Amino acid sequence: MNNLILFTLFFSLFAMDKQPYPTVGKIELLDPEMKNIIDPNAKIEVLGEGMTWAEGPVWVSSGNYLLFSDPRQNTIYKWDEKEGLQVFLKPSGYAGETWYSDEPGTNGLLINQAGELIACDHGNRRLSKISLETKENQALVDRWEGKRFNSPNDLWQLPNGDYFFTDPPYGLPGRLKDTINREIPVNGVYRLKKDGSIKQVIADLDRPNGITGNAAGDKLYVALSDDTKPYIMEYAVKDGEIMSKGRIFVDFKAQFPNESVRADGIKVDAKGNLFAAAGDGVVLMNASGKPIGRIRSGIRTANCAFGSDGYLYMTASDKLLRVKLK
Repeated sequence: MNNLILFTLFFSLFAMDKQPYPTVGKIELLDPEMKNIIDPNAKIEVLGEGMTWAEGPVWVSSGNYLLFSDPRQNTIYKWDEKEGLQVFLKPSGYAGETWYSDEPGTNGLLINQAGELIACDHGNRRLSKISLETKENQALVDRWEGKRFNSPNDLWQLPNGDYFFTDPPYGLPGRLKDTINREIPVNGVYRLKKDGSIKQVIADLDRPNGITGNAAGDKLYVALSDDTKPYIMEYAVKDGEIMSKGRIFVDFKAQFPNESVRADGIKVDAKGNLFAAAGDGVVLMNASGKPIGRIRSGIRTANCAFGSDGYLYMTASDKLLRVKLK
């Protein structure tokens, strides 16, 4: 009897400790195809808050935790189920004593094929490799043709180990209007090869932001954070080389004419479905670019990442959210 009482007490305390997370928003079905990806009744959970502009989430499978940036707080945060939200690294980017810009920290994060953390470092205007153990921050690349990058924003690693990354001016002191610190006149997309060589591969986009590709590595997607051209562009890729000028994969102005929707961070799942942080949540599109559903938290959402635990994690303004996928 005593053992039963102790077990009941332990179970009750454990259950009390595991209170459900608060929820927000709703799932919006645009096409029945969405039901293969997410339950329309799935709950959008709030895991933490207190950030200024949460960005760049990445799941670290080796430790079963999430990392994400707050470029305005110059901080990388860590979240796991046991400990909740913690500061992982501060400063994450620019470490000077004087003001540099409104976004001096890291933005997009990636765990590469070697299990290393690679960061788009706004404040240091480079791609950085940050040790998960020691937190040491070292440069991977900071220049193209001798000129400093604007502020690398997001990145994707190809199956062959190369990286594509975007370089808009959002981390510069004067952002879009900065003519003093800017050394490269275009907002480019670059390819960093395994041998360390760097090439500008796209130069005709106004505001390239989120970037990703499919599992086969033969399609590249670039999101434009441009109110006049709120597109996601698609490019054919072969052996790491961009083979086409690009086509409009989706035009959010055409799809949602009564809303201000433009994509920021984007991800592609194993089946080729694209998840775009856009507007007040995440827009789900099939491999043909057709919107099939929306994860609408009601909060401006910057980016998303798949966890190996079956959840989609979303960075939304001052909050970290998640929703269960199928």
